[in-house]
Amino acid sequence: MEYFKDKHYVVTGGSSGIGLAIARSLSEQGAEVCIVGRRQEALHAAVADLGGGLWSVQCDVGDEHLVEALAEAVGDRWTSLDGLVNNAGVAPMADLEGTDPETWDQCFRINARGPFLVTRALLGLLRAAESPSIVNISSTLAEKAIPGMVAYNSAKAALNQMTRSIALELAPKIRVNAIMPAVVDTPIHSSRGMSPGEVKGMGRIHPLNRVGQPEDIAEMTVFLLSDAASWMTGAIIPVDGGMMAT
Repeated sequence: MEYFKDKHYVVTGGSSGIGLAIARSLSEQGAEVCIVGRRQEALHAAVADLGGGLWSVQCDVGDEHLVEALAEAVGDRWTSLDGLVNNAGVAPMADLEGTDPETWDQCFRINARGPFLVTRALLGLLRAAESPSIVNISSTLAEKAIPGMVAYNSAKAALNQMTRSIALELAPKIRVNAIMPAVVDTPIHSSRGMSPGEVKGMGRIHPLNRVGQPEDIAEMTVFLLSDAASWMTGAIIPVDGGMMAT
């Protein structure tokens, strides 16, 4: 899409999974992309893999001072920012009794405080762009809770309401939308000890009978960042294999 040529984007959680797929799609369409993540080695590997107009900043999005440094680094390189994708997240699996206050706080720190801090820090650069857009990566669990993930369900629900709130505050200059994926095949599952077969098997709980791929979410993200979505803001969109309909 010619729209993205030479435009500038920041993608948090951009070194793997959904974030990497989004960065790849934008880069392939001519955009310059800054990927943000906590692990320097993963960032270096992603930049080496994609090349082109991709660069990285190591940052914990829940740390106010590191986010300020991120904004400074982006501002040193670009005079405006065409889009921001708040994708960084953590997903602790624990019920109410098994969720200690530290786990609760860390989940909100990354999934809700992170998008707040990053959006706030980059607001000036976004306002300097012609038609800026923000996309927050939420989850179907924000509105269709399951047992055993109380902190994650709650933090993603907060992100949805934040999306609506800042969409109203930043209109008409900046559009703000969110995507709610269901189960997507990303490295987070292997980190929990799940085999590829077990991940694939979760497709059965989706009406379309498969788990999502990172590219499924990337396609919707690219649409929301583009001028094809110029009359959309404050929307919370399921990209979920039909999960929200069940």
